[in-house]
Order: sequence, then structure tokens, then C-alpha cells
Amino acid sequence: MLQDTKSGSINNKNSSFLVIAIFTISLFMSASLMFAVQPMIGKMLLPLAGGTPASWIVAMAFFQIALLVGYMLAWIMSRFEVRTHTLILVVLLGLGFTILPVKTANFAYILDNQGISPFSIFTILLLSIGLPFTALSTVSSTLQRLFTATDHHSSHDPYFLYAASNGGSLLGLLSYPIIIEPLFPLSMQTSYWQFLYGGLIVMCLLCLALTHVSQKSKTTENNTKSVAEDISWKNRVEWLLLAFFPSSLLMGTTSYVTTDIISVPLLWVLPLGLYLLTHIFAFSKKRFFKDSTLYMIHPIAVCMIFLISIDFAGFHIFNGAWNGAVIIILSFFMIALALHTRLASIRPHNKYLTQFYFFLALGGAIGGSFNAFIAPVIFDSVLELPIIVLLSCLVNPYLNTDSTKSEVILLVSGIFILITCSIVFASTQNIVLSLDFNLLQAVSLLIAISLICGSNAKITLYGLSAYMFLFVFFIEPNNLLAHRNFFGVSRVYDEIYVHDETQEETNVRYFTHGTTVHGAQNLDASVKEAPITSYYGPLRGVIDTYKPKHVALMGLGAGVIRCYHAPDRYYTMYEIDPDVVDIAKKYFDFIDDCGSEKDNIVIGDGRLEMAKRNDDIYDLIILDAFTSDSVPTHLLTKEAFIMYKEHLTKDGLIAMNISNRYINLKKVIAATAKEINFKNLSKHRTKVPALEFSSEWIVIAPENFDLSALEKDGWKTVPDEDITNSFWTDEYTNILSILKF
Repeated sequence: MLQDTKSGSINNKNSSFLVIAIFTISLFMSASLMFAVQPMIGKMLLPLAGGTPASWIVAMAFFQIALLVGYMLAWIMSRFEVRTHTLILVVLLGLGFTILPVKTANFAYILDNQGISPFSIFTILLLSIGLPFTALSTVSSTLQRLFTATDHHSSHDPYFLYAASNGGSLLGLLSYPIIIEPLFPLSMQTSYWQFLYGGLIVMCLLCLALTHVSQKSKTTENNTKSVAEDISWKNRVEWLLLAFFPSSLLMGTTSYVTTDIISVPLLWVLPLGLYLLTHIFAFSKKRFFKDSTLYMIHPIAVCMIFLISIDFAGFHIFNGAWNGAVIIILSFFMIALALHTRLASIRPHNKYLTQFYFFLALGGAIGGSFNAFIAPVIFDSVLELPIIVLLSCLVNPYLNTDSTKSEVILLVSGIFILITCSIVFASTQNIVLSLDFNLLQAVSLLIAISLICGSNAKITLYGLSAYMFLFVFFIEPNNLLAHRNFFGVSRVYDEIYVHDETQEETNVRYFTHGTTVHGAQNLDASVKEAPITSYYGPLRGVIDTYKPKHVALMGLGAGVIRCYHAPDRYYTMYEIDPDVVDIAKKYFDFIDDCGSEKDNIVIGDGRLEMAKRNDDIYDLIILDAFTSDSVPTHLLTKEAFIMYKEHLTKDGLIAMNISNRYINLKKVIAATAKEINFKNLSKHRTKVPALEFSSEWIVIAPENFDLSALEKDGWKTVPDEDITNSFWTDEYTNILSILKF
């Protein structure tokens, strides 16, 4: 009898292990598939959407909305008995399988008909991946509910499986840029993804086989009704807000990183991976941080993001380069962790599991949609990040305390000081402030010290809110134009330039996109007579030496390059953003004063549009297409250069502006040139005359092309040891090897 008891105990342990293993693997698989497909789809979109970082923001918003629909379906299906609920899930997965493999290129005609916009990209995603992804979104909450119908000792509280699910999400997400993207072409990626998707259907059926008959499930669910407490709409709103703020901040942080550096899967997954990590920490059974500690760190992180993101919005009070990116990512992680920890601490009884996940998904979808679709319409600059980060403090318990009279006096005094200082700054520095130990740096340091020492964080945050309100609504930068669309934020403003040596003053008009100047004009002289401004000094030697007749220009900017003119020279200018064309014509004189009747401006992605113009042959192709400081990678791949090569005359060459604060494009372009049997020369010009910026250019030309004139002018071949082993293709990029730190 004793032996039978031991045998039964061992069998129970084995059975429990099998149950937890099958459910964990299934949840791990579904989450991995969901998050591996996201950067894969984003990479597919890059050539179609012109490489703009906004395409990834729209994609993230789409996936959040699809997740919401999946959780809503799971909530609706939870009205059925648990096994019936799971069978419906299997049917949904099967329907999704019928439209695989994923091929966004099949729906490129939508962009041809509607143009590149958030809604056309959303439509492509809906048709290509909508059904399979939505079906995947129902797996997590459905299997967690199914787990409650097992004999496992933890079946009464399945929330720990949410941490396992997020672990799968993190693995799927990080594996893409590190393993999947470098090893497999896109076509193979989609095939493997389809195979694993089919395997998940089998795993869901195995999970169903491990549960008991429906009558037992009904009894279990009925018993929970007497245990679970009712929830109110106040609870639901709190869930929603605690999901909304991290989701919106994820979008804002991603925009900051990808707009200034480069829009590629590696930088897409970093903020999203940290976002998932906060879910894992918050919902795991083991606490990694004390709740109170996180709530106190939250306002400190808010202050850091606020100061950096105001610069991103166009007010230029901080210039941090990589420092700014690192600070904003780490601060985002701490804020998201604090809010998700709060969310986990108020999770309801498992009776409301599917409803709880629905409101999490609803908050996430609203946050993503706000950044992707609403903010670009209602804001002329990127204000959503500083606004949302400040509002996130509303759900922090640490800040929900009443203020004393002395604190209110401190608040009023602080606001008065901030207003006074801001007016002084506005009158003396035209709002373009550098943070070289000026007052703002001192203020930020005092904020951090006061919060660390335990001062009332709410007062500090009130002061920051007042400071932001003042900047946004009362003190405007000296803009002639501030405009925002799908491709980013454009500004045109006039400023007095003081020559370093002569101290002479020159009136200059600048055009900026994001945080980067994309053109400047000397207003005190004719554009035909004044020296070329901006980044284009090294290009003069190329044009003067080879005297191209027909020039192709990708990336119009202010149109500065057009004034490298000659009587028989004409330009075909490709510009993806129609608003940039309007700005160049309305606010700058380069196109009108230096143009030719044969000039042609083509609206659309340069690579795609040039490929359509089979009869166009160029003596010189100039690549100068940037989104802020980010270069569209699809313009620099082997396939792109082969197409450019086909549009060159026998004496033609390609020149590229590779000035960049974050990535060394020279290496990868030299590698790609070598692959297509072209040679290269590059020039980094740092000592520049007035109104010209430091810049780096590279030219590539056929092996038999005579580049000796450029070599005499200081152009140099990229050494073989500096050339990366791997050139870029449409299906492969390697950003890590060319990052500048």
C-alpha cells in the first residue's frame, strides 16, 4: 500500500511537470512568434515606405491594435466553457495559417494608389498579417484560462504564466536582429515562421488534451465566483492608464532613437525588449525591486526624459548625442517598470483574467495609436513624449499626497523664477540654448539631488510642467515655419550668423528636419554669387572636375545643391516628402534662381521612382536622403547600387553624403562598391569656411574611371582593413559593426 502511495506521488509529480512544460512551451512559442514577426514585417516595409522611422511606429501601433482585438476575442470567447473556448482558438489559428507565408510586397499597389501614409501602411499590415497575428494574440489569455482546468497545484493563479509569455516575447524579439536577420534571408524567415506557426496549433491541441472534462471546468469556474470580488470601472480605468503610459512612452523613446540614428530592427527591438522585460519583472513571483523604490525613482526618470525630449521637440536645451539616447532609454525602462509593477500589484482574481488582459491591450493600443496617428496631427513638433512622461506621474502612488502650505509657496516661487529665467533666455539667446553649465543644467542637477534626498517630488514635477507649458504656449522659437507630417518635423527659421574671424554678421535662413540642418541660405547675397552653404563643399570638386550634364539628386532639402549649375546642366530631383518640395520653393531661392527648364522634381522614394524611369541616364547620382540624421538603409544595399549602376552613363559616378554622428557609413558603402566592381574615394572636410558645415562624402565609380583629380584634391581610398566583411543587401544589414560611440 505504501509502495502504491509512493508510485502515485511520483506519477503526480511527473504529470504536473508535463502540464507545466507543455503550457509553458506553448505560451513561449506563441509569444516568440508574435514578437519575431514584428521586426520581420518592419524590415519588409522599409523599401515600400521609403525607410522612414515613422513606418515602424505605425507598425507597432498596428500590432497593439491587433493585440487588443485578440484579447477582446478571448474575453468574448471566455463566455464559453473553457475547452470550447480553446477549440475556437485552434480554429482561428487555422484560418490564419491559410494566408501564410507573409508577403507585404503583394500589397505594394496600395501605396501606389494612396501614397505613403500611416493609413496606407496600416492597410498593408492588416491584409498581410492581420488575421494570423490577431489569432496569436488570443493564445496567451486562452491558455492561461485553460490552465485553471488542470490538476496543477498553481492552477488557481495562472498569472505567473504571463511572465513566461513575456520571456518568449523577449527571446523572439532579440533573436531577430542577433540571429535570424544575419543568418536567413527574408523568404526563408517567412517559411520558418509559417512552420512554427503550424507547430503552435499542435501544441494548443496538446494543452487541451491535458485538461479535464468540461463538467469539472464548469465546477471550478463556478466556485471562483464566490471567491472573487467584483471590480469597478475605477479599477478598469486604472488598468487602462497603467498600460497606456508605458505604451506611449515606448513609442516616443523609439522615435527618439530611430529618428536620429537609423531605422533598423536592431534599434527597433531595444526599447521594445526593455518594455517586455518590465512585464517579466513586474509579473514574476520573485520581486527584483521594492515597489516603493521604483515609485521614488519614477519622478527622477521623468525629469531626465523631460529635459532630453524637450530638445527632441525642437527647443534645443540639451545636446547629448549617444548620452541622450542612453539616458532616455534607461529612464524609460525605470518608468515602465514602476508602472507595470503597480499594474501587477492590483491585478484581479483569475475570474477576470481575460477582461484584465483586454484592458491592458486597450491601454496599449490607445497609447500606440496616440503617438502614431493623433500626435502628428495635433502637434507641430514632437511634444507627445514630454507631455506623456509628465502625465504618467498621475498614477504613481508616491506622488498622491496632499501638499502643505509651504510646498505650495515653494511651487509658486519656482514657477515665477522659471518664467523670469525663460524670458531672459528668450530675449538673449533666441531660445536656442546650449547646456554648457548654464542655468538649465544647474536646475536639472538640483532636481535630481532634491528627489534623491527625499524632497517632495510632486512640487518639482509641477515646476517642470509649468516650465513646459511656458515654452510651448508662451515662448515660441523664432520659426518661420514649424510643420510635422508622417516623415518628421520640419522647421524654417532665420538667425544671425557671426563670423568667427571677422565678427561680421550675416542673415541666414536654416531648414532643419528633426535635429539636423538640411540646408541654409545666406540672405545677404544672391544664391548664384554666394558660396555654397551647408554640407556640400566637397561636392564642388567632383562637379567642377567631371562637369556632369544630367544629375540625379536623392533628397532635396533646401535645394542647395541645385546651385552647382552650368548652362547645359539639368537635374532630376527625387524627394519622398512633398512638403519638403514646398518648403524649398517657398522659403529658399536655390531652385528658382539656379534652375533649368529641363529640371524635374519627382515626388516619391528615390530608389523606387528611379527604377521606374528606365530611359533616364545620369552622369552623376547624388545621394543625400536623410530623415533627421537617419539614413534609409534600403538606399545603400547591393540591389540599390546595382540599379543606380544601370542608370549611369559609361563616364558616370555616384557621390554620397555620409555625414553622420552615429554610424560610419563609409565602411559599408566601400564594401558594397567592391562587391559591384566599383572603386571608392572619400573625403572628410572639417576645416570649413563660414556658413559651411563639416561633412564627409564618398564617391564610387567603375574600376577604369579616372579619379586622380580627386586624389590630388585630398580624396582618399578607404583602406581594405576598414572595409566591413559584409556588404548590405535588401535582406541583410549589420548595424553593430558600423556604430560610432
